[in-house]
Amino acid sequence: MSTPDRQQALARFIAKKKFVEEAGYPGATNEPDRLRYEAMVNDLARSLGELAPADQTKPVVLEMFKPTMEAFENADSEERDRFLLYLKELMVIFGIDSSDGVLNKWRYGFDPNDSMDVINANALVAMTVAERELLKRLEGMTAANAGELLRSVLGQPATDTNLIKMWFLTPDASSAMGLTMQGGAVAFVWMAKGRFMYSRRL
Repeated sequence: MSTPDRQQALARFIAKKKFVEEAGYPGATNEPDRLRYEAMVNDLARSLGELAPADQTKPVVLEMFKPTMEAFENADSEERDRFLLYLKELMVIFGIDSSDGVLNKWRYGFDPNDSMDVINANALVAMTVAERELLKRLEGMTAANAGELLRSVLGQPATDTNLIKMWFLTPDASSAMGLTMQGGAVAFVWMAKGRFMYSRRL
């Protein structure tokens, strides 16, 4: 995309009303929040548009995403998901076909393209001391004793079916542990939204 075409695409992007109801997305819960989110995205787009053509590169653009991504950390999950789509639109405008895991790591706490060993290693680094201590208490978990051990440590699960058992570790359910079936085997999964995912077959 030539520089003039890119500037026109950015102008169209900025002019578009954002965080409104669309297929699969209910829209921001109120107009003040919608306007605030829209302003944040538009400010990012304007900043990108001010880059010299030689600086409109993948590393520079992705680095410029990060302050706005941090500003969306505490937004509702629906708004974070919609924000990701706007970032992907900006990536298309700048000819970027992949964020190399930057967006996934921000939104989900891991890059699904990584191996499970890498994901788990990154999870251990991202965990707090208390979280690592909790995981250590579960080291002896096997397929046979997993349900009983988790109940003894965490109490009764919030969800308890033959296919899945889930425990919420935080009131907002941003951190949760569960037992699921994966390929006929029992798997233990711990997800902390935006921070990490840890998983292993039992």
